[in-house]
Amino acid sequence: MKQLNAIGIIPARYASTRLQAKPLVDIGGIPLIIRVWKNISESKLLKRVVVATDDERILEICNQYGAEAILTPIELVSGTDRVYNAYKKIGASEEIIVNIQGDEPLLTYDIVDNLLEKFALSSADVATIITKINDEKELFSGNCVKVVIDKNNIAIYFSRSPIPYLRDKAKSEWIENALFWKHIGIYAYKKEALEKFVNLPVSKYENLEKLEQLRLLEENAKYLCVECNKKLIGVDTPEDLELVRKIIINNNLTK
Repeated sequence: MKQLNAIGIIPARYASTRLQAKPLVDIGGIPLIIRVWKNISESKLLKRVVVATDDERILEICNQYGAEAILTPIELVSGTDRVYNAYKKIGASEEIIVNIQGDEPLLTYDIVDNLLEKFALSSADVATIITKINDEKELFSGNCVKVVIDKNNIAIYFSRSPIPYLRDKAKSEWIENALFWKHIGIYAYKKEALEKFVNLPVSKYENLEKLEQLRLLEENAKYLCVECNKKLIGVDTPEDLELVRKIIINNNLTK
């Protein structure tokens, strides 16, 4: 395996339309953003893990817990833009930059390390995580991003629509007749790919689907998709928050 030179950056925006002050909500006795940072900081392959925020309140909490954090402009339009801004601002030199979602409290360092190990063996521009969809409601939800992959686990397309479309089957039979993949928005970028992303305009299908990963895909970038067998739940709504809290307590993950 090639020697890895990687940094993890966690974008954390204070404002959220569906969950007020999301990075600071309590999960198992500590703020969400700190739980994510603690989990990922155990990585054996990331040289450092940095929180990139747009708010002094998040910066203060990070300082209290000893998490490395940096303030970035509030007007940045995406988490990836925030990641790149932080990368440049701290003068980082790592060749692989991992964009770690700040609302994934069940994400653990071993998942990220496995992603990086697979990425090191690939010629892809970006590596990302996928999980199998076993729930019909999730399959047909526009909030669940789906991806179809080729025989080498390279993404062909990402969509909010259920893909592939099973023409000859009733929708109630789709899950039992095909393999569907959910995309988890954790990205390991080669430095050149990240720089290309932030310098490109919003692309046609990115604008239609509101999926930023389509920007590079439309430029023929290769996304390596790495399977994760663990059930991951992003915290986007109060309902998500309560579900994750129960999982944390039931599995004795408070710390």
